[in-house]
Amino acid sequence: MGLKSFGPLLMMMRRKLSSGSKIKSEYLMESCTPEECIKCIVSLLRDNAYHWWKTLVSMVPREWVNWEFFQSEFQKKYISQRFLDQKHKEFLELKHSWMTVTEYEREFVRLSKYAREDVSTEEIMCKRFVDGLNEDIKLLVRILELKEFVRACKADDLSKEKRKANSEAKDSRKRSMMGHSNRDRERQHSSFKAPAISITSVKSAKPNRPECRQCEK
Repeated sequence: MGLKSFGPLLMMMRRKLSSGSKIKSEYLMESCTPEECIKCIVSLLRDNAYHWWKTLVSMVPREWVNWEFFQSEFQKKYISQRFLDQKHKEFLELKHSWMTVTEYEREFVRLSKYAREDVSTEEIMCKRFVDGLNEDIKLLVRILELKEFVRACKADDLSKEKRKANSEAKDSRKRSMMGHSNRDRERQHSSFKAPAISITSVKSAKPNRPECRQCEK
């Protein structure tokens, strides 16, 4: 476990690292154990931060000096409670809103580092993430009963698939209705079409009455 899981602490520590040590600190985040982290990070502290730590460890039993102790003391010294409370509040109030799901996920993960007690398990973390989603995507995720954070973060893909399926179904129904409508119009047109009547048929339809011998009518 490196420094990566200690977002608030690391953010403040970077301000205390010597200017040429930022790349080294990034390497530590990925590769060091807690024991290695404390040795390396202390060697990178500068000015007042370095003197503060050396003074502190000289005043406590040696067995106290470990990574947890360093985190706790560094946080008390350089990270104000007001700052932590503000970030915690931002996490609790975070909603999907106008962001994309990817942007919401990124912000959720960043702020969750200030609210570890609110995301103590993956299932709890997943539930809080889903609760903050917009209603249309939230409904889909709840139907699928996703309890894994990684799968819940794919909600955008699920939503796109759902919208695509709905659009295709709508287009299919529209084409079907248009087909029925055209056939109905054709049948209606043919039923109202009057048969053509020729002059010959009109003449032939005259009744054959006998002619008057005198007027020949």
